[in-house]
Amino acid sequence: MQKNNVLVTGCAGFIGSNLAEELWNQGHSVFGIDIDTKKKENLSFALGETQSSYGSMVGIDRFRMIWDDINKVDSYKIFLNNIDTIYHLAASADVRKSLVDPTCDLYNNVNGTNSILELMRKADIKNLVFASSSAMYGDTKVIPTPEDLPDIRPNSMYAASKVANEAFINAYCNIYGMKAWMFRFSHVIGRHEHRGVIIDLIAKLNKNVETLEILGDGNQGKSFFDVADCVRGLIEIPQKDKNKSVEIYNLANTDSMKIKQVAKIVCEEIGVNPIFKYTGGIRGWPGDTPNTILDITKALSVGWKPKYDCKTAVRNTVKYLFERK
Repeated sequence: MQKNNVLVTGCAGFIGSNLAEELWNQGHSVFGIDIDTKKKENLSFALGETQSSYGSMVGIDRFRMIWDDINKVDSYKIFLNNIDTIYHLAASADVRKSLVDPTCDLYNNVNGTNSILELMRKADIKNLVFASSSAMYGDTKVIPTPEDLPDIRPNSMYAASKVANEAFINAYCNIYGMKAWMFRFSHVIGRHEHRGVIIDLIAKLNKNVETLEILGDGNQGKSFFDVADCVRGLIEIPQKDKNKSVEIYNLANTDSMKIKQVAKIVCEEIGVNPIFKYTGGIRGWPGDTPNTILDITKALSVGWKPKYDCKTAVRNTVKYLFERK
């Protein structure tokens, strides 16, 4: 396999750190950029105890880390002239936070992606792997949802930012001869996870093992899949499918679960039996998508397939979070 120079944005985050580690293990030279130095431990595979501070660049053999805002990535262009592929995962992904600060997704996600595209244009970087989101599908009645859904109506600022990002990426590829693979994730869970329904449920049980509050009616359907399967998709699918200038893929599991089933597994793994109390309504919070079940036929057709089903992924995640404690 050819060894490349790659840049991973959002490198210290949940998916980004798992991706960076796998790319590094495969022998690639990895540059990372992330604003959050508090997540340095996710990169211990390469950085160890190296001190990190905002606005600095640190690293060892085949791994260099830039601790800065992706909107400032142009300042580091001299170090990034030989990049073959950018894996762009950096984003503000907290839907509930965007309800309080509606402009954060515009600055971090839309402007941030534009900064990456401008770096590619100026440095003549031709390949982009982009972490989009199935949130852009909104409350579609087409279940499972295919990539070519004609009527996309996002119901959160985060989802809207991903729609805008995909449009800009498509335009840059068309005008400047770049190639992009855009992946619309379902609900990724697992190692290095730091937010989401499983963490929320565990936090509530740590405070009260008698009663467990579940947001919504518990019937929200989600296709949970393990971060290891997600990382394999991000790496393997672009290697196999190089037909068009822009490709869009759904990435999810082959099955799905209701939130109340997730809560049951969490309780089983912890060894408690609380009474479930639902807040009611079809959504967990404003901007939540009640059902996220994707058609992954296209991804399966190029040879990618998730290794872990939903239940296994959920159980593995609960065990990981408890071991981490």
